[in-house]
Amino acid sequence: MTTSGFMQTVLGAVALGAMSTALPALAESSDAELSAAHVAAAEALAGEDLQNVLGHCARIGKSFTIVEKPGENMLAALIAKGPPRPYGIFDNLYFLGTEWVSAWALQTSDGIILFDALNNSDEAKTYIEDSMVELGLDPAEIRKILVTHAHGDHYGAAVYLSEKYDAEIIMSDTDWKELEKPTLQFDNELWGPAPERDVTVTDGDTVTLGDTTVKILVTPGHTPGTISPVVDVRDGDDIHRAVFWGGNGLNFGKNPERFNAMMDSQARIAALAEEENIDVFLSNHPRLDNTLAHMGDLKARDAGQAHPFVIGVDGVARAMGAMRHCVAAQLASFAPEATPPVE
Repeated sequence: MTTSGFMQTVLGAVALGAMSTALPALAESSDAELSAAHVAAAEALAGEDLQNVLGHCARIGKSFTIVEKPGENMLAALIAKGPPRPYGIFDNLYFLGTEWVSAWALQTSDGIILFDALNNSDEAKTYIEDSMVELGLDPAEIRKILVTHAHGDHYGAAVYLSEKYDAEIIMSDTDWKELEKPTLQFDNELWGPAPERDVTVTDGDTVTLGDTTVKILVTPGHTPGTISPVVDVRDGDDIHRAVFWGGNGLNFGKNPERFNAMMDSQARIAALAEEENIDVFLSNHPRLDNTLAHMGDLKARDAGQAHPFVIGVDGVARAMGAMRHCVAAQLASFAPEATPPVE
């Protein structure tokens, strides 16, 4: 299996590639015309500036087989890609991730909220703790660890960090239940241990630390209880509203209910972008939100230039809409009767 195939079927990272409405031959139960229509709609919404969100559109007709036990060698290769340099993306938000999975530090007046915790304690020491020190942050100020969903590449170091810094681990009730099952959906020896239930949140709750409040959206799809946090970020005197899309991989097999749940979540955030003036789209896998390219643009930014991570309310809505159409195109490849029409 290729690296992108592994990330798609097992770890849920987005495999990117050139888009085309000329789709491969599909199974008899598929609707190639409906798939093509959704891909075309996704491409139209993405335009030239949001090609990074079209990963699922590149994989129409690919297998949805879930690998029972992910290959340690493949995961090791992904981990070995290592990190770019950590960087302050906004005045209160810092990127601490690697090339293929992200952790973010949100600074408040009373400590730090960490969004996701990478794969394991070794990564936490190098890419979270050491990176924070490099950026002038104190890891001892980590007060809360918000885990977006119940997969080890996001909770892997949560136990280590929680025990070391007495930090709360926060997940949705639904995904805590996923971790409490006798058998995890995915497990790997390179991941740290799954945390035991700590702080539980549900849709619409808020997480507050000092002067900062994070709004919790439970956005089912990637996992049944994926969280997509919404929070204000600062760029000098400007305040922007950011959403962290909590999970995008279709690594749950041919399950139309989950596909539709993800599409509903994407439609909800697209609508919320206009309601709450959300103009920043972030993810926990840097390929999806174009973190590394935006980071390069940010480093080269001149005074007065627009912030590259600020894509505007329309950009956020288009990103969510394009992703929704790509998910629909995938669904039409095996369950067209459960697939919404192109509006």
